[in-house]
Amino acid sequence: MTKTLILLRHLKSDWGDPALADRDRPLAERGMAAGILVRAALTERCPPPDTVRCSPARRTRDTLDAVRDAFPAAEVRFEDALYQASVDTLRGLAAGLPETAKTALLIGHNPGLLEFAWFLARPEDLSAHPVFAKFPTGGVAAFSLPIDGWGALAGGEGRLLAAFTPRELARDRR
Repeated sequence: MTKTLILLRHLKSDWGDPALADRDRPLAERGMAAGILVRAALTERCPPPDTVRCSPARRTRDTLDAVRDAFPAAEVRFEDALYQASVDTLRGLAAGLPETAKTALLIGHNPGLLEFAWFLARPEDLSAHPVFAKFPTGGVAAFSLPIDGWGALAGGEGRLLAAFTPRELARDRR
């Protein structure tokens, strides 16, 4: 049996109001525009998630809103632990996903998502896509995992199913 785990870094956020706390920053116009491309790519390239875990920061909630039509039936929960999560925290969150979920989506932040992608990926996949260099805003990496249950998640075993960034999606549309 296999499980699929999709990692999505929040879309580009707005830094225009220095008085806003980091958790309260909304998406920039560029991020909202990229959301259309990311939503379409999620629909085309990834299986729809059964469950979603999202950081409660405004930019991640706004990202969820931008892509939500790609998986209308998914159960969504906001997890405080996803905000500035470490690899160990992300591993723990993934291990606690519902066993009935075949596909899960985590929407969060760097550097944790980049480091978690490195943890999950097979060594030969680490050079397969530029998302592994930086995991830019709006970046996605989806992995097929050879596990029966989320608690069996191990490093270096995730086969890369899809990886894309808003920049490459925009370039491909031209």
